[in-house]
Amino acid sequence: MEQIWLLAKITYKEGVRNRILLGVLLVALLFSAFNVIFSQMFAHDLSKVSVDLGLSTVSIAGLAVIFFMGINLLARDFEKRTIYMVLSRPIARWQYVVGKYVGLSLMVGTAVAILGLFTAAGVKTSMLMAPNFIPQNYSWLVFAAAVCFSLLSLMIITALAQLFTCLATSSYIALLVTACAYFIGQNVELVRKTLLDSAEVNRYYAIMIEGITWLFPNLQAFDMKTAAGYGLPMNTVSLCWTAVYGLSYIAITVSLSVFFFQRRELT
Repeated sequence: MEQIWLLAKITYKEGVRNRILLGVLLVALLFSAFNVIFSQMFAHDLSKVSVDLGLSTVSIAGLAVIFFMGINLLARDFEKRTIYMVLSRPIARWQYVVGKYVGLSLMVGTAVAILGLFTAAGVKTSMLMAPNFIPQNYSWLVFAAAVCFSLLSLMIITALAQLFTCLATSSYIALLVTACAYFIGQNVELVRKTLLDSAEVNRYYAIMIEGITWLFPNLQAFDMKTAAGYGLPMNTVSLCWTAVYGLSYIAITVSLSVFFFQRRELT
């Protein structure tokens, strides 16, 4: 555990040196100001528009951290051969994989925390400017849950990015495949429901889509923008199962990363 935590801290500090958090802070400031200005144009749906913009900013900035910093940090160890110096110490390969994932997750979590605070400030400012158009049952607890589930979905993408980096020979390939996995995860449930509602559909195509839903994560399950925007009541049992699903997917993906990394030839 000590080696894992040490690698996590090194990965986190390396990300901080890249000034990624400074960029995230700048994005948070700009989008919070934009949120306050833009949401006033939709007074009747002020809370929904403001929350949608804020949570979308959290997701987009989190993805930027993963795509442009997380994958590069992982691939750089392979390309610059610094991984040999790490593994020459009493650190097992599985500890390296888990430690890197924990460090990247801490980086993504820090970015989401910064963005979440600024988003909450932007939403609150918008509401103070138009108090008559706020839903009476609006709940900051639901908003906080939406931010947490956005973080969980980003942690899933981080795990997939690490898996593809362990499999691919280039960071560009890992980036492309991770982006495709994100796109599929965002839309696969919608496609599956559309097929179920369709009377005429090819059986083999339906089986293929059903298999994809088991292979790729259902990222729509972690999207709580509507509930947070309108202050809809939360189903605690459903949220718990969604959290279990997300954490289980992360555990399986990280285990696969360990499996393939232990069998990868480092040349």
